[in-house]
Amino acid sequence: MNARLWGRVLGAWLVLAASPPAWASSEVDALLNKLVEKGLLTASDAQAVRSEIAPQPAASEASEEERLTKLEKAVDDKTVLHVGKGTAKIGGLFQGWVVHDGLANDRVRIRRTELKLAGDVLGDDRFKYTVMFDPAQVQEDNTTRSTLKDAYVLLDHLPYLPRHAVTLGQFKPPRTEEGIRAVSQLDFAERAIVTSTFGDQRDMGIMLTGDWPFVLYQAGVFNGKQNQTPKQDQKDLVGRLVVRPLKLLASMTELPDVGSLELGISGEHRPHGGTAVPKKRLGYEARYAYQNFSVKGEYMAGEETTSALSTSQNASIGKGWYTQVGYLLAPWFPKAEVLARFEGWDPDANTALDAERDLTVGFNYFIDKHNAKWQLNWVHQAKQDGKIDNQVIGALQYAF
Repeated sequence: MNARLWGRVLGAWLVLAASPPAWASSEVDALLNKLVEKGLLTASDAQAVRSEIAPQPAASEASEEERLTKLEKAVDDKTVLHVGKGTAKIGGLFQGWVVHDGLANDRVRIRRTELKLAGDVLGDDRFKYTVMFDPAQVQEDNTTRSTLKDAYVLLDHLPYLPRHAVTLGQFKPPRTEEGIRAVSQLDFAERAIVTSTFGDQRDMGIMLTGDWPFVLYQAGVFNGKQNQTPKQDQKDLVGRLVVRPLKLLASMTELPDVGSLELGISGEHRPHGGTAVPKKRLGYEARYAYQNFSVKGEYMAGEETTSALSTSQNASIGKGWYTQVGYLLAPWFPKAEVLARFEGWDPDANTALDAERDLTVGFNYFIDKHNAKWQLNWVHQAKQDGKIDNQVIGALQYAF
């Protein structure tokens, strides 16, 4: 009992005497060890004394760390440029193709050369911007009037509307999942015809996005002229809703891992008025993934116009669909994936012999995930008019 009392007295004296300088730490350890040998202090009491007199970090250092903004923390990130109070990050994508075509000439293509500048305005996540160009599209599509693809600002972390963001500028309206997916993330070298036609189209507008673990919605108003100056007051109303039922069930019950499931619907409407033709589009989407296996599918149908400058109602109704399966070959070949997609497309239900059915078999090798990958696709196209075409596409992609 006396030994423990002596230990407590000695510990209190050492604490009150302030922390010893660095040169004295060895003498303190020697003194404590000697007291333990004499039986005047237990080993646990000696360790407690060492902890009490150990130098503590200054409180001002912690508070200073808390005051650092996200911009200041990113100073050492060499991929980010610091401009004024904000940031700018340069990104890009290159995609080159080698094509063997049964009906057309074999060719080498520079399919995409995206250059992107993105960042924030005030050094945080509230005000973001993106500007993206693709010079290769001028030679890929002779109707392309500009290399500018995306140019928009995004307002995030709204104080009175949590989990919401507002996008304003030129970007893809929320039609189909594959159509608006980043090109670097595509499963095949090219999108399905239906998602390329309806979804991979940019327009100028404003959109509100709400995202929760179990549901996502997007709703926007767009000019409806695909990057051209509108010639009517009527605007396109576009919306998309996606639910994730398995995540909801997992949050409510002790559900084992059964994969991820997403079900969605998207649509577009423009009323008739003046020179504007009515436009109605409706589509459905579904995706399921479990470990190495995935299956996806989409369908969309809608009224089209004969051209971007059409001023009379066009009765054409385009519709299409696709379904695909994929499997990652891990653990045997952890960087390889095999896929197959079957799709159908009819550009005008009122025109005979213009539909087609395509089968695509793909192989992906991920050199560095989607940042660097090699894709090999075999595409079998069967036209309704009897024409058959077989293509082999080898694509190399690098994204940074």
